[in-house]
Amino acid sequence: MSKGTMKFCKIVLLIASSCVLLQCHGKGGQEEANSSRMSDSERFAQEYPLVGKDNIFIYRNASETADILTKGRGIVFIGFKECPWCQSYAVFLHDVAHEMGIDKIYYCDIREDRQNNSENYQRILSILDGHLQYDDEGRPRVYVPDVSIVSRGRIITHDFETSKETLGYNTPQEYWNDERVQTLKERLRAGMEIYIQIVSRDCNTC
Repeated sequence: MSKGTMKFCKIVLLIASSCVLLQCHGKGGQEEANSSRMSDSERFAQEYPLVGKDNIFIYRNASETADILTKGRGIVFIGFKECPWCQSYAVFLHDVAHEMGIDKIYYCDIREDRQNNSENYQRILSILDGHLQYDDEGRPRVYVPDVSIVSRGRIITHDFETSKETLGYNTPQEYWNDERVQTLKERLRAGMEIYIQIVSRDCNTC
């Protein structure tokens, strides 16, 4: 093969490689753009398909979640989509909130912050001090699913059923019989009733 032919082949290969890279970049950029256009309810339904598209979950990062827990109000659900126990819990939580007329649940995917032991994860640990379970070394840890109902820094109800203790059951389907589901819903309903009363009272004094 002549030097001219080899040079020509190299140029063709470079052009082909550039086209492939541009195509991949364009596809990734398009996927990112589609994700940014997706509403929170659509995104949550995609990550938690058992809940459905008509849901009231609103995404908040760990920093925003810490702020809500300290000075905000609402229902805060901490979990991550890879957790099957979170998948089931989210359905029960949403059902009760929808029944009670609550229009939003704040959702924080804690997985990355917990893995990295980030500053915001440390903030959440500090805020929830006294409400958390402990790891095998005796350190507090946010096990998921984790739910707090809060009003201006006051934790009205905190629940972490199935976050660590699953009574030896291997799957949520095995654990969540009718009795346990009803008990959980009653507990969540009671916390939401108190929350609604507090919000209503505060609004009446404005």
